[in-house]
Amino acid sequence: MTLIQRSRKKRVYRRIPHVEAIVTLFASCLVLLFFLNNLYDYKSCYKADIMRILEQDIYKEKTLKPIGKTSKPSTISLQEDQKQNQPELFNRELAHGHMWPSPIEMLGENAILKIDPLYGQHRPDKDAVFSFASGVSFKELVRFVGSLLSTGFDGDIVVAVEQKHELSEERQQFLDYHSRYSNLIAYPAELVCKKIKIKKRCKVYKMFRHKQIGGYLPDPRPHRELAQLRFEYYWAWSTLYSSQARLFLLDSRDLIFQLNPFEQVPYDMEKKIMVFEESDLRQIGYEPNNRLWLREGHERKYLLKLGRRSVVCAGTIVGGQAAIETFCRAMVQQWDSSQCTIYGCDQGHVNFLVHGNFLVNSPNIEEVILEKFGRSFVMSLSLHIIYG
Repeated sequence: MTLIQRSRKKRVYRRIPHVEAIVTLFASCLVLLFFLNNLYDYKSCYKADIMRILEQDIYKEKTLKPIGKTSKPSTISLQEDQKQNQPELFNRELAHGHMWPSPIEMLGENAILKIDPLYGQHRPDKDAVFSFASGVSFKELVRFVGSLLSTGFDGDIVVAVEQKHELSEERQQFLDYHSRYSNLIAYPAELVCKKIKIKKRCKVYKMFRHKQIGGYLPDPRPHRELAQLRFEYYWAWSTLYSSQARLFLLDSRDLIFQLNPFEQVPYDMEKKIMVFEESDLRQIGYEPNNRLWLREGHERKYLLKLGRRSVVCAGTIVGGQAAIETFCRAMVQQWDSSQCTIYGCDQGHVNFLVHGNFLVNSPNIEEVILEKFGRSFVMSLSLHIIYG
């Protein structure tokens, strides 16, 4: 009997650890379920709150306004929208007569703009295409210039390329030939760059001089992304053209021309800017990259207010000389105030300026025309490839 009792006791003692493990596992499951339930409720509430904010009727639907006989696609006049339906958020902050500072003002009164082309010469009264092509492959550069010339375009083609000692012989011959026969003007991108993690950020080395001493002045701005820095070059080039010229700011890496880019741009663009929707599939608040770019460069309240607006492309912008010069000033000032270091913040700045109505009624900008996606002569495909 004693042996049997002892064996039974041992069995009981052996079962106790298993019971404790089962109880512990059961309790852990209850805690996990409780946590997941609360997390789901939190996400649901957060999503509902964001949706409620984004779905507020901040902007009424705008009527489509044609921009003249030369342009068939439907457009939106943001100037009329500003007068009729200003969001409450912008009532105190709207840019009525905004004086965007010149990029040169930061260097003092003795600074002057001094930038010389490597190839070619400007014709101030001609229309011009601007593109920052430093870093693009030779094949991409040939496609950009070649497809543009094939449309019959006879204006200036202004590009920024690498410094002369960094250019291959093949690329130098290409630039030299088209500067002689195709009105191409190539500038060396005189930059001082450094790698931060895996990103390259740069300063401008040769753009401003001291008017008394004569030497080049150091860039007072911190290192920045080339996508943002290019607007300083665009601004400098825009000052070399007359008020009658129309200027088109374009990407060069992934762009191809099928018709003359100025064929459907009105001639009376002196104080107007035309921008283009990048997609009709996603709005700013629902597209991760554009949401990030707007949020990082500006306060969160602007993301909530502009989240339901369409994405405007920073790589296709056209306007009159004075309007483009003012727009480039605004873009440089946006970086000076935010110093956003994320790649793509330049597009966040463009959407902020356009949809926030900060450009309308600025000096030299009387109207901003928004071309609808799919009904314009410019077609951006990146978001459609991703979400289409």
